[in-house]
Amino acid sequence: MVFFSEEFDEIKKSKNPDLINDFLIKLSTTPKLEYFTILDYFIDNLDLQIFEKVKINLVFLIGEIAKVSNIDQKYLDFLSKTYYSSDRWVRDEIIQAIRKISKKVIIREEIVQLVGYAINDEYLPIRINALKTLLDLEKMPLLVWRNILLALNSKDSEIVAISANIFDKFLPDYHQLLDSLNHLENYKILKRNGLRSLLLIYFRSSINLESFRKSIATLDWEIEYKEKYFQEIDIFERILLKNL
Repeated sequence: MVFFSEEFDEIKKSKNPDLINDFLIKLSTTPKLEYFTILDYFIDNLDLQIFEKVKINLVFLIGEIAKVSNIDQKYLDFLSKTYYSSDRWVRDEIIQAIRKISKKVIIREEIVQLVGYAINDEYLPIRINALKTLLDLEKMPLLVWRNILLALNSKDSEIVAISANIFDKFLPDYHQLLDSLNHLENYKILKRNGLRSLLLIYFRSSINLESFRKSIATLDWEIEYKEKYFQEIDIFERILLKNL
């Protein structure tokens, strides 16, 4: 910290965003808990125009420090607040920072929900990093499953593959899957390709398919959705039997 004190004082006087960015990148190469004093200054005191030009490196530094130290909750609050007013590149850096933080501490449910929200972002790298962040967690809030189910509708193979790993980890049994589908009418979310992906995740043989069908039949779902599920189960079962 002493090594950077003179440089920090000069940068504070200049208020030059290029110098600040270079300084933050330099700090990120040797992340230390003491650097939060510098972060606090920039977060609390920069003019908005300057802040907008340096916030991606502020976020990156938070994530790098998280690799070597626990993070105070106020920095997660900062990331959450900043996410909703940032461009795609900053949003992606925020999700990556949250992933780094989650490896050290248990993040609050509202932060997990932000990551779940990010699954639906239009920018593909954000969606992928959000799913990877969820996969790292120890527990998945029920509300987030709606967004994970939406991800199964994607045509991107990496999105579907990571989503499949999430289902394997957190809902390994198809009875748990049914609970998730039944919650807040989540069963309505899946398009036909998403439903096919789900069947591939849970049924490697036709053994439990009939039980799955019977379970759906007992649920209070709208009939058109039940029929869609039954049709896809029939098609999938024929494929499985054909490949025996």
